[in-house]
Amino acid sequence: MKKIVFLISMVALFLIGCEKEFYVDQNPGAKVSAFNLEDFDGKKVSSKKLMDNGKKTLFVVAAEWCPHCKVELPEVQKFYDKYKDKVNVIVVFTNSNTDLGKTKDYVKTNEYTFPVFYDKDGSILRGFAVQGFPYNVVISNNKVEKFLEVPVDFDSLVQDLGK
Repeated sequence: MKKIVFLISMVALFLIGCEKEFYVDQNPGAKVSAFNLEDFDGKKVSSKKLMDNGKKTLFVVAAEWCPHCKVELPEVQKFYDKYKDKVNVIVVFTNSNTDLGKTKDYVKTNEYTFPVFYDKDGSILRGFAVQGFPYNVVISNNKVEKFLEVPVDFDSLVQDLGK
């Protein structure tokens, strides 16, 4: 009996270890498969729950230490304030060269109210093949619509998403 329990445990560990991370093709029109996000309190949320509502999604990967993000995120906040009922806005902060505490302080200090998440294990960076910050992509109907040139501002966000 102990051998059977051990064998089942080993198979379960193997299957968990083999779980494939998601990957997003970097071409417009590419399908974005479901993935999990984690909020600042460690609660996991499925991307399907956040994005499968018929609205376009502005998906941003940022870093609290990034000078371009410090310029861009106030513009994202302004856009979110005006268009949150028409467009999903999701901002994921990286764990690269920082930690959750610094990121929480940054968001609180700047009084950001858009939905924020933390990529504590780097899976979002790998899945989206993020090469630099900020990283901005428009997702529509679970497909990549377009990547936005940095830096974005309120007017360019309205042009790309707010119509």
